[in-house]
Amino acid sequence: MSHDRTIGEICAGIGGFSLGFEQAGWQTAWQIELDDVNRTVIADRFPHARQYKDLRDWRAHSLSPVACICAGFPCQDISVMGAARRDKSRTGLAGGRSGLFFEIMQIVRHLRPQWLVLENVPALLHSNDCADFQTVICEIAQCGYVGFARVLDAQYFGIPQKRRRLFLVAGYKKHPCESFLADAGAVESLPASAGSDWLAKPADAWAGYTLAAPNKLHKQNSRINIGNELLVAEENGWDQMAEWGRTAELHGLSLGLDGANAEEAYAAGNAVPPPMAKWIAEILNKS
Repeated sequence: MSHDRTIGEICAGIGGFSLGFEQAGWQTAWQIELDDVNRTVIADRFPHARQYKDLRDWRAHSLSPVACICAGFPCQDISVMGAARRDKSRTGLAGGRSGLFFEIMQIVRHLRPQWLVLENVPALLHSNDCADFQTVICEIAQCGYVGFARVLDAQYFGIPQKRRRLFLVAGYKKHPCESFLADAGAVESLPASAGSDWLAKPADAWAGYTLAAPNKLHKQNSRINIGNELLVAEENGWDQMAEWGRTAELHGLSLGLDGANAEEAYAAGNAVPPPMAKWIAEILNKS
């Protein structure tokens, strides 16, 4: 296998980075994912890749060299929606989960891929009075990587969700193509999540944004918020309840997200949207 277009995905979830990169002509060599259900999903979707469980055991995994490492490292200790808001002793990179960033950088030091792509919540930019983001940049630089950071919003990549995420794209002693800093398209061609043709869509063609499903952490019924909630009524059909066929392809990940695959739906809400990953991969193709 050539290493020119291979990636290793860390904290893979259900493989958002891998799917997007493979759509751009790359091949996934290995993935690391702690959650057993998620790991089963990626093993099925990426049979050509090797799957490993615990990031902290990476030294025992014999990870093969790859051209790019992608990692959406945990945000629970950084995000204002996570533990950082409730437990001030776990804020930022000092937290046990978000602090896995340093393990990821150990892998980067060991394998030294040509490219490094990191993803997290925009709150990383101001976490601990900006000290955490400075630490991230310093760690990347000390490993020999230079590049760019940018906040991207999923709604401008054809995804029915307003979701802003921070991406860092860096190369080993080489800057990525500067088009990473450009818009994905002309302003008039970048619709918001609903798009400019929403009136023409029947109700059952919309993607439902929430899903009732068991909570993975607390094992109780809850609502999985995949984006903004939406009420849709068809023209001249106000007396009818819209039937949610859920036939839209949410996040570029899966058809028909419903109660039958609730675990995957939960993971989809956390995954890196493949269209965004594909856009980044295509930029690396030109770098």
